[in-house]
Amino acid sequence: FYYLSKTSFNLPIQHSNASPSAMTISSFFNNGLLSVLGILLSAYSIYVEYRVEHKAENPDDVFTALCDIEAIGASCSTVFSLPEAKMLSFFGLVPHGSILDIPNGYLGIAFYALSLTRHVTGIQRSGLLSHLFHPTVNLIITTLAFSSSIFLARKLYIIQEVCVVCITTHIINTTIFYRSIQEALSVSEGKIKRQ
Repeated sequence: FYYLSKTSFNLPIQHSNASPSAMTISSFFNNGLLSVLGILLSAYSIYVEYRVEHKAENPDDVFTALCDIEAIGASCSTVFSLPEAKMLSFFGLVPHGSILDIPNGYLGIAFYALSLTRHVTGIQRSGLLSHLFHPTVNLIITTLAFSSSIFLARKLYIIQEVCVVCITTHIINTTIFYRSIQEALSVSEGKIKRQ
């Protein structure tokens, strides 16, 4: 795996900040794999939150999430039950209990799906997609994801709770954010050199 991640094989997939040259396997593993992992973790967080939320409807149902690890004092089901687990209603952007009062996992799936699509298909598109995939727009979107990670990580610290799923997604968001800064800077440097 180390060899593959350090080797540049050409694939017929365009990378978002690449010239017409093809994306490398290394780049796909860096961006694609993180996005896929983010989608899986977000989907699992939705599942856990649903099971915890509906536990009262079926009291005989004994459910223990895989991320509730007593040995290290981790309890993601406790964290997913907090009001911050639905940030849109927590910040008053949507009414509590409305159809748009969705768990953060849905926001995560949307973010990681956009990130995965962007890195697999590249930005050589016309119309709305070219604007949506632009490095500056990507930087704004990843900044929002990174900011939410900082907010939620701070909450974990305050309540002294360990959430393995949360911490992993915070690391993924931070990495994607860092890479989007690098991409935006490289695009800016390219524009300056052309002038």
